[in-house]
Amino acid sequence: MAELDRLDGAISEFGGPFRLGSNFTAVDAILVPMLERWRHQLPITANVDILEARPGLVKWFEAMDAFEPYRGRVMGDKYSWTATNSMFLRFFGGGEEKPEISALIERADAAAETLTSAFVEDALAMEEDGDDHNGYSREAAAKLIENHEAVVGDCTRADPVSQAHIGRAVDEDSADAVLRYAASILLSSSDGVVASARRAPLVEVVGGKAKDAALAARTVASRLCVPRDMSAPAACILRGVLATVAGRLDEEGA
Repeated sequence: MAELDRLDGAISEFGGPFRLGSNFTAVDAILVPMLERWRHQLPITANVDILEARPGLVKWFEAMDAFEPYRGRVMGDKYSWTATNSMFLRFFGGGEEKPEISALIERADAAAETLTSAFVEDALAMEEDGDDHNGYSREAAAKLIENHEAVVGDCTRADPVSQAHIGRAVDEDSADAVLRYAASILLSSSDGVVASARRAPLVEVVGGKAKDAALAARTVASRLCVPRDMSAPAACILRGVLATVAGRLDEEGA
């Protein structure tokens, strides 16, 4: 905490918003991997908000979040850090056999689940901000198509290796259909893809398996990890499309 205070003061001393002043430097690149993790994980594991009462650090994150070479390529997003928090605790913290670790795992999983409810709103907000949503939509589509077989297998896997608490679908054909549908929306929309996902003719799944297809879409959205799978803006758009389609499919299968 003392070092964070010292960093906060140093940023302000140099005038900010970056560590050494108005321009991004290698120092910022060195700092950001650890700081972005602390920013999103410490509130859950240690009840620590590293931005509280640190205006220099707040401005630094604002500058980093707007710096396209970071934001559009290698930034880890809030959902990914929150969702992987429980995985780290399971693998490296001692697992659910320890009561204190089990409580933190439940807290992290609950926090991640809460964030999933905002997938659509987050995507809409990004599009309204005037971002290059077409470019990010194409990135998301390319990643989804390139890894299609593996993604279908993951969202329907009966014995998941990680994040077993996230439900998996059963029918691979339904998963295949809904992911192809999502990719087509990402590639064909010339305006907001979430709006397109809301109004496009709904994907047809055989055998009345709309609920299972919806689960596949939600599983992929929840399993999507930034920046491992794609950039944060592309993931935001893809999650929004998948959540929108899943909601429509749930209504169809009701």
